[in-house]
Amino acid sequence: MKNKLLLSLFPGIDLLGMGFEENGFCVVRSPDLITGGDIRNFTPPGSVFAGVFGGSPCQDFCALNRNPTGYGDEMLKEYCRIVTASQPKWFLFENVANFPTFKLEGYTQQRFDLDLSWFTEFSRNRHFIFGSLSGRLLDPIKGTRKSVLGGAVLGNDPRSFRACCDIQGLPSDFDIPFFSLSGKKQAIANGVPLPLSRYLAKLILRDYYREKVGFPDHQAKSLNRCLCGCGRIVYGRAKYHGPSCRKRAQRQREKSKT
Repeated sequence: MKNKLLLSLFPGIDLLGMGFEENGFCVVRSPDLITGGDIRNFTPPGSVFAGVFGGSPCQDFCALNRNPTGYGDEMLKEYCRIVTASQPKWFLFENVANFPTFKLEGYTQQRFDLDLSWFTEFSRNRHFIFGSLSGRLLDPIKGTRKSVLGGAVLGNDPRSFRACCDIQGLPSDFDIPFFSLSGKKQAIANGVPLPLSRYLAKLILRDYYREKVGFPDHQAKSLNRCLCGCGRIVYGRAKYHGPSCRKRAQRQREKSKT
């Protein structure tokens, strides 16, 4: 199992880790505030984990937050520190749309987004960075469904706890004993919805491990990648996967000139 031994950072109740475990990975969870731990006191062994994944606290990066504390940047640096120390063959970082891009030495990287509405009737857009030492990248699905029933689960969500569990893809009997109702909602709101977690695990199995998991096979070596950095495959003479990718590349060019 060494090639599928993974380290989960900032796990919380680890909905992201659940998706990987369901798909045959063995997940080790780092210290987390929810269990009384502090990631700043954690140093992983090197060259043990095949992959490292997780998402640092996102509140500072939310568009509606006018008073960031700096904690988000601090925890993002902790994520990078641990990946650098553990030297996995690949890593996956998850956060909200406005988190700052980072680059880790030695890794070929891509940044992409996924919306929950591809897999359920609810919408939640999350952004990811995937990196690998081998240079292998992912070819994730893109876009959103035109009609949805509602949006993401929030920490102060007015919907019932059972409804919040359903939106996040959790089973009907899921519970977090000894948590208050508001604490339960906050814990599941912080997690990556389980349908997204399952998709990400299968995506990595298909595109990184080259396993057959029900997705169309891609011969990545013979295909071109979108120039915006999302890593999605483009065909023919196309340089970008779509209009949003073209706009992203334009913003990057304009930023580099300033």
